[in-house]
Amino acid sequence: MTNTKPDFDKAVQDHFDAISNRDIEAFKSHMSQDATLYTIVQNGHAFTTPAEIIAVHEEWFKDQNWIWEGSLVHKVVGEDMAMALVKYEYRAKAEDKPVSTWLVYVFQLQNGEWRIVHDQNTSLDFPAFAKAAGF
Repeated sequence: MTNTKPDFDKAVQDHFDAISNRDIEAFKSHMSQDATLYTIVQNGHAFTTPAEIIAVHEEWFKDQNWIWEGSLVHKVVGEDMAMALVKYEYRAKAEDKPVSTWLVYVFQLQNGEWRIVHDQNTSLDFPAFAKAAGF
């Protein structure tokens, strides 16, 4: 009996959809089941648990004005680990000029599902990102 792993491209797209649709339950289902999940955000701060990054996204998802559009630029898929290099455009409001950001997700197969075990978010123009995000 062959043990087939889930489609990685679909897992990445499902995560993009969870963000774009502000679907916190779907977002949570993509996070690591382990106690540690490093998420490095644009200003260099490191969150270290799934609960912390879920709380940040719960708050962010309440804002109905922003637009997030991600695209998969490169991927490496192994037996139980995978990496997705993502470039996304973010606008705090529809009329705003988009800010481009690089994002790296590291996924691990956990209980037959691709789950994010590391999230590295690097703004290409942090002052512009900070202004757009209201920092």
